[in-house]
Amino acid sequence: MKPRYFEDVNIGDDIDPLTKEIDQVHMTIYQGATWDPHRYHYDADYVRSMGFPAPFVDGQMLGPFLAQMVIDWAGGDPGALKRLHFRFRSFVHAGDTLTCKGKIIDKRTLSNQNLVDCELWIENNKGETILGPGGATLALNSRE
Repeated sequence: MKPRYFEDVNIGDDIDPLTKEIDQVHMTIYQGATWDPHRYHYDADYVRSMGFPAPFVDGQMLGPFLAQMVIDWAGGDPGALKRLHFRFRSFVHAGDTLTCKGKIIDKRTLSNQNLVDCELWIENNKGETILGPGGATLALNSRE
């Protein structure tokens, strides 16, 4: 991956989107890895009895998608990500396709760090925003 430099970033630039296909296998693996064994992540009969159409994603799964998108965009350095925040708006189910999106909304130098602020959101395959508003702050190196 090629590093992205502070001088090459402009307010209004889009962040390269990241698409994720959600399936029940990944949902189950994630909920197991995070010690969140609640039945609403894997038991279709149980969630239907609760009034939901299908098992739904553990919301924590979505934050790493956003982190991956901005870290990849920044050139692959996980240390570049200084802050990440977001708000859930809707459920995500197995079979959904998610597209993480973002744009640059500010850039500044503070305490000798070149900081870039991003607006972030995630849309499902129906075009609905399922996560947002969100944001991230990244520290990018200078070319100099």
